[in-house]
Amino acid sequence: MPRPFLRALSVLSIAATLSAYDVVPHDQAYYTSEAGSWELIYTERNLPFAGKAAAIETELQPRYEATYGYRMDETLYVGLISDYNQIANGFSTQYPNNRQINYDGGALSIDYFSSPSWLETLLYHETAHNYQTNAKDNPISDSLHTVFRNGIFFIPWFTVPNMMESSFMLEGNAVLNESWHGNGGRLYSGRFKAATLQQAKADYLTPERVYNDNYYFLYGSHFYTLGGYYQYYLAERYGLQKTNAYWKLHSRDWFWPFFTNRSLEDAVGADFDTTFEAWKQSMEREAALLKDAEGETVAESQFYTPINGDAERIYFMTNPTGRSFPELVVYDKASGKVTKMRTSHIAGKVLRLTDGRYVTQASAYTSPWRIYGGLYDDEAMPVSGTRSKVVEGYLRDGRQVYFDIPSSFDQPQLYVGNDFYARVNSSVYIDRNDNLYYFVQGNGKERTLYKNKTPLLTIRGYYGNVSGVDSRDAVYFIANTPYGSGLFRYDNGRVTRASSADTVFEARLIDDTQPPPPTPGDDTHALAAVMGTDAYVYKRIPLETIDASPYEVKLFVEDEPYYRSQTDQNTSGVQPEVGLEHPYHSFTAMNYSGTDFAFGIDSLSGVLFNLSANFEDPLTQNRLSFYAMRNANEYTLGGASYTNRQFFLQFSLSAYGVLGRPDQNATQTDDRRDYGIIVRTALPFMQYGRYSAALYANYYQDYESRSREPFSALLNLARSEQYGVSMFPNFLASLSPYAAYDRGDSTFGGEGELQHDLPFESYAGLRGQYSQSDAASPQDSRGVKFTRSQAAILIDGDPTTIVMPSLKSTAYVKSASKGSAEFRKVLNLAAYYFTFPVSLRREALTAGYNRYDIGPFGGGTVTANEAHAGIAFDTYWLNRVAIPLTLDYYYNDNALIAEQHLVRFDLGIVF
Repeated sequence: MPRPFLRALSVLSIAATLSAYDVVPHDQAYYTSEAGSWELIYTERNLPFAGKAAAIETELQPRYEATYGYRMDETLYVGLISDYNQIANGFSTQYPNNRQINYDGGALSIDYFSSPSWLETLLYHETAHNYQTNAKDNPISDSLHTVFRNGIFFIPWFTVPNMMESSFMLEGNAVLNESWHGNGGRLYSGRFKAATLQQAKADYLTPERVYNDNYYFLYGSHFYTLGGYYQYYLAERYGLQKTNAYWKLHSRDWFWPFFTNRSLEDAVGADFDTTFEAWKQSMEREAALLKDAEGETVAESQFYTPINGDAERIYFMTNPTGRSFPELVVYDKASGKVTKMRTSHIAGKVLRLTDGRYVTQASAYTSPWRIYGGLYDDEAMPVSGTRSKVVEGYLRDGRQVYFDIPSSFDQPQLYVGNDFYARVNSSVYIDRNDNLYYFVQGNGKERTLYKNKTPLLTIRGYYGNVSGVDSRDAVYFIANTPYGSGLFRYDNGRVTRASSADTVFEARLIDDTQPPPPTPGDDTHALAAVMGTDAYVYKRIPLETIDASPYEVKLFVEDEPYYRSQTDQNTSGVQPEVGLEHPYHSFTAMNYSGTDFAFGIDSLSGVLFNLSANFEDPLTQNRLSFYAMRNANEYTLGGASYTNRQFFLQFSLSAYGVLGRPDQNATQTDDRRDYGIIVRTALPFMQYGRYSAALYANYYQDYESRSREPFSALLNLARSEQYGVSMFPNFLASLSPYAAYDRGDSTFGGEGELQHDLPFESYAGLRGQYSQSDAASPQDSRGVKFTRSQAAILIDGDPTTIVMPSLKSTAYVKSASKGSAEFRKVLNLAAYYFTFPVSLRREALTAGYNRYDIGPFGGGTVTANEAHAGIAFDTYWLNRVAIPLTLDYYYNDNALIAEQHLVRFDLGIVF
């Protein structure tokens, strides 16, 4: 996936940002191997996979250069990240370098990708993203790149135009390109086909729906699913080279890279509107032949996790609304009783331990410095003995059956207990007699069903997993049908379809007849995961006996010369040398990653600008920036900022000099600071289950007033939960005691917060804050800062500051407290557009009350009651950029210190 970009345009924001990183702090040592136009970064444990990655990239890049039609203008950094970061994902980006980051957790999603090799899937997919986004086939972007590299020059897309393209095109094209290398791919998945045809059947294939990041069912996965099939349509009709040429041609629109019609017509000879409509009609024709599963609905979910079960029950996770706490669903086979329990499990395949606890397969932080796959309980706490394992189940003697994540970067390595068992390519089903059933991908498209180590059946394709075994040892499994995914049966050498539906992509047997069994019919059933139009549906379906075998999905690329040569290459064994001779030192690995430049004109302050030349290493552990800026306060600053996220203690240091002042301060020398420093530190010392804790310390020398230089410290303790696409936390409890020291004065206090979701997508929250200073007077900005702007805390890092939005002007007081109550209701009134520049995704109504008790230095207490109401609009601009807009009204009963009636409009940008 291409990672969205976010660049801070203020050095103060850069200095304050310490939390984001691509690899965990205190990671393993890395090594590098260069190969001309690209560089591989890997750990010693990943050395065997580095050799394969080097061989693939060596062959892959010339092929992508030929089909995308250009050569990348920067070194491509390919990271094989350590097993301290066990994530089933990867990403590609042009920021801060042309790079891709590949994680080793693919065994956690073994049945999703329809590929035998996780490593190959990552390289084919993410490298396609690098070629898509690196293109700059215009003189402006090309010229800007020679100076600014991939920095943000005034308008974000001037230097990298294709970053503004919709993920429908980006991800769809990467899915297409992952699928022509003889390693399978998601275009071979019956589940993906069924999802696409169901969307077509419901008339959901519209440009405005698929091109935007929407909050409809399939959510972000529609970019991969629907986008993949649209790109396949283009490649089949016009050829792979013309389809991929779109990205080079599209990059010519540097000024306004939103002309999809023109770029696609230049590439393939037909515009987007025409090709999309033709593709939609072809999908609808196939969808008319799709047969949906019929049966009693047991549950529905907006997000999917695998079904599992044992002899007595079937269990799985659902999220019916997609916006609240998940549910653990347990189906009793004997009675048919369904139990649904609200839970805090991490989404994943459910297992039931011998002590009766339900746990899930997942990947999560076990500390701020480690992300491990394993089993996790309902508090997201790791289960002992499961770290770095994808546990599929337990044998009767207690031995685990699992995939070892560190050794499965390429293909899943199955272990039983402490012993290696086999290399497999599907999830594993364990029957009542401890027999193991699974699929192994053999030569090319040969996919073989095994019982233990004995082959039973070979089918053609890359898709399929085992669903169950009945009392006479008939094996039920999922495989492709002509129009999607279906349930099949292997019994005594004969293969039949066990259901006529094309929408079943996982199942577990309910009825298990004892010998002598009748022919499977209406008296035998399975609980099936069914691909719906607006949800994943879990149905109790009758089992049938239909004389049909799994369908072989054959893509047109299999008959193309580039497919055959790529298949031959995969078995050539050619591997360039990689070793441990060149350690990766993150500090010396910093390179010139780009210059950011922004400017504007303010009616009061005149010309504003921000110029920042940045140096960063490919793993983003170190960043060095040299900057110059003129802000709205009419100060011109210059200096340097350094950020380090590599170790337990993360820190940033910014040193500045004042180059220019407002005219009214030009001759004032008694309270001027000509230069200063800003220091930010963060020590996240706990991240375990739902709990986190971190210590922050900041030192700030105010460039506006030489007198202020607060040193502050804050301890944050929190428990948080947020699920699906919930707009706000479903649960949050936090406590933050803090203290600050400034010129001999001490201030202390703390802040607490409690938030919880309510029915009907509503949320309630309580907050409290108290600060008290031992300063003798407010002279020279002493005491507790009382301000109207939350940005003030971001600038000087002083957590003792208390914010009143309707306050007339900043004041300093002896003490202050604030108590808040807030209610929010999310509405889902959506309006998505394709050519109109703004779409509306959802809204939130807010009503709240704030109580302030202020202790001035002269004694006594000043109170204020502030009520507010507002609405937040989640808008989506140009099919790419989310911009939250908020409109708030405040009423304050203290007219001496606050505006009694205040209307405020805020805009925020998140790339």
